[in-house]
Amino acid sequence: MRNYVPISLLVFILGLLASHLANGEMLKVASLYGRYTVQDDIYKQIVADAASYINDDRGSEQLVRPGDQFNLIHIPLLNNGREFKDQTVSKTTYQICNEVRNADAAAIILPSDFCRKCGSIGKVIGDAYSPVMALDQSDGSGAFKMRPKRDEIEEMITDVIDNFKWSTFIYLWQGGQALHLGRKMAAKAMDYGWTILPIKLDIENFEQQAEDLKTRRMKNILIYATNEDLLKSVVDDAFETKLLSNGYHWIFGNPNPPISKEFLDTKYRHNMAYLTRFKMEANELGYYTSIEEPVKKWRFRQRAAYDALVAVARAMQLHRDREGRYPDSVSGCGQSERSTLEPYLKQIGFFGASGFVQFNEHGDRVNYTIKIYSGKDKFAQNLAGFFTQDVKSWEAANGQKWPGKAGKRTYLKPFRQSDANRIKILAVPEPPFFMKTDWESTRYKEGIEYTQEELGNEPYSGYSWELIKEVKKVFEEEMGLDFDYEIILMNPGQYGNKDLSTGEWDGMIRKLVDVDADLAIGSLQKNGERENDIDFTAKWYSSQLKMAILHPSWTFEYPFSLVYPFHVTAWFALIVIFIIVSLLTFIIGYCDPYEYRRLAERGRVAPELADTFGIFDSVFYVLSTGFWQGYTRGPRSWSLRLLSAFWFWFALCMIFLYASVAKDVFKFSKTGIKIKDVHDLLHNEVYEFGAVRHSPSLDFYRYNKGQYRMVYDRMLNSEKNLIEDKIENAAYRMRRQWNGRYTLLGEERILSYAVDRRPCRLYVTGKTLGKITFSFATPSGSPLRDQMSYALKILKKRGNITRILEKKYSKYLDCAGNGHFEELTKKSYSLHDLQGMYYLMFIFLGGSFIVFILEWLFYVLFIGDETSRPSFKARPSPHKRGKKKKDDDIYGGDPAGAGDATNWI
Repeated sequence: MRNYVPISLLVFILGLLASHLANGEMLKVASLYGRYTVQDDIYKQIVADAASYINDDRGSEQLVRPGDQFNLIHIPLLNNGREFKDQTVSKTTYQICNEVRNADAAAIILPSDFCRKCGSIGKVIGDAYSPVMALDQSDGSGAFKMRPKRDEIEEMITDVIDNFKWSTFIYLWQGGQALHLGRKMAAKAMDYGWTILPIKLDIENFEQQAEDLKTRRMKNILIYATNEDLLKSVVDDAFETKLLSNGYHWIFGNPNPPISKEFLDTKYRHNMAYLTRFKMEANELGYYTSIEEPVKKWRFRQRAAYDALVAVARAMQLHRDREGRYPDSVSGCGQSERSTLEPYLKQIGFFGASGFVQFNEHGDRVNYTIKIYSGKDKFAQNLAGFFTQDVKSWEAANGQKWPGKAGKRTYLKPFRQSDANRIKILAVPEPPFFMKTDWESTRYKEGIEYTQEELGNEPYSGYSWELIKEVKKVFEEEMGLDFDYEIILMNPGQYGNKDLSTGEWDGMIRKLVDVDADLAIGSLQKNGERENDIDFTAKWYSSQLKMAILHPSWTFEYPFSLVYPFHVTAWFALIVIFIIVSLLTFIIGYCDPYEYRRLAERGRVAPELADTFGIFDSVFYVLSTGFWQGYTRGPRSWSLRLLSAFWFWFALCMIFLYASVAKDVFKFSKTGIKIKDVHDLLHNEVYEFGAVRHSPSLDFYRYNKGQYRMVYDRMLNSEKNLIEDKIENAAYRMRRQWNGRYTLLGEERILSYAVDRRPCRLYVTGKTLGKITFSFATPSGSPLRDQMSYALKILKKRGNITRILEKKYSKYLDCAGNGHFEELTKKSYSLHDLQGMYYLMFIFLGGSFIVFILEWLFYVLFIGDETSRPSFKARPSPHKRGKKKKDDDIYGGDPAGAGDATNWI
């Protein structure tokens, strides 16, 4: 008896259940599958799980009456890929309508992957049958669209690109809907200043296509695929080919692209592209699924398929609650009547796997919100903003005022990455580009003092500081973006150097690579080595590398540099030739029968002419002939005339050769002014050029090639310590040298700021020893790259940058305005250049005076009378003197007995 009661109760319950089930209704919904939605039965399993969720009456909510069952009719329209290629829109329409008529379904779930040109199939079937839950784009039709309208996606993408201030980008597209979106974007390109390069995705050969994309200069990529199932292979191939690496910024136009947290954690970790992606704000945990992959990893169409069936179930339940029955199915395509289920589909609203599901009177999806994620590496999942389909519904749902601009449905937060509250800006002190306001008082040895009024309230000064303040105005007043920032001052010279053994950077570059900062400003030089790991904005300043030298007016050369035109061996040879010619002149003059000595013996000339070509006269004759001065008496013999002619020709050639070189010798101190380019610099034999360690100029030569790299190697390998730690030390070193051999290479404005100080002994020269450009730097792919480029372009166009560069950031640049006299005298012969001539002139003057004294003493002591005394009376006429008896004068003058010797003097 104890066992009878429970058995009877069980039988009673089973009987009631059977009776109830016998009275339940079967609700049929048809789900169609195309080429991609049929693969691996994934979509089939998803809608089957949705049906199980609906039929499960144990959940928190019942979507159907107990005993009623949702029954799915699976209709794979294609059997293989060949049918997809041969399929047409009209053929597909016929097949769908035929299948739906036979299925007698209350609703159909419809993708569009039935043929290559079936992008409009949702619109066709949506107008022909009722109701249709379209999983793909079907704007303007009678279908219920599970996807946001294309115009809304276009609006969101446009706002994001405009916020990032892209000027050039590649548009990768696949399918008709993506092509239509591209045409709409191209139509507004002129208004937004875009240059768009549309490229059709080659899915089967994307690896090869990716290699081609990497050769292009454009680093911004927008991708949109009509068939989003293809994106998974594109992302994988882009990762393998390093198209998702440093320097690139990708925007995925499809909602919920195949980039999962697992992908970000395992593959996408360090030195990867900057990613911007859209994700529906959805309920990812409330639904049942038997698929191993969780809902949060599903693609948007997969989520939409699940929600489509749930939406139909909710509408049917609402229909039954209101009308006491479920809706009848439409008999086939092309019928005039519409399903009575449609008004109830427009009344439902729920959070599903694909976001908030609600439809307006046209069947368009409304009141949804799309989250926008933007970042790279460890910040790849940063929430950057969101797009809402209806602002008022968003405000009602969230209980707060819309944070975006009035009339805009896209809201993007001010860019923040390394810090949640502000933009971190790195700066290396490098006057006059960036420095503390009181920098000079501690930087220079001489006492420099500023009053508090002169210092002002700003902590920094310089070109970059003034420029970043102007950038802030453009961001906030014209771009509508907050630009709160924090300056992080690095140590001098910490721009960033690469360890060639490890490939790792230090300094500012390291912090940008690690995304520990958002922006680097100052005199950061743009070069290819750095561009491999970080990004640079558009250049804001281009300059020349030049050379600072000791001004020629202050350069002391070797006093007797006038002997430099000839080598010492050449001078020795000249002296020997001079002696030989002088001796030969004496020999010819003494022995030749036609010269004065022999002619005087024969009485042909006056006797006093016999000593015309004595040894001393021969020396002075040769000397005077060499200087083209002639002599008192010319030679009489043809042999001596011939010798004189050849000697004159030889002397004239030597004088010409000397004069041709002497100009350069006298202007050794002007050599620096003649250096115009790096070729002249490398081939000069006068100067030893150096640079400041870790300066922009040294980095320029270090990370360059060819002759520029040779400049770096020569400085580095020199034994004379040509690289100084500070530019002040280099300037001090140049001022203290006397020969001006040490010079300093550097950027023009940096050099001028250092050398335009008293004492005014330095000069900046060189036409161009290298062209250098300065840009701001950002982490690779950062939106700040294009936003800053946009702001700099505006400031440059308005002339703000020019005005900033014209400002003076020190009151002690006294030498900057003294240019006229110094500019004129830099090529003139200075006292220092001609000092050797002056020394020789004084030596000759002194030598002549000494010889005069010696001559006078010799005459007084050895030739005149013992009682003679010096007298400076006029010499008597020759006819008043006695007859010559003896030549005691070594110069062939009057005889010793001819009158008073002192009168002769």
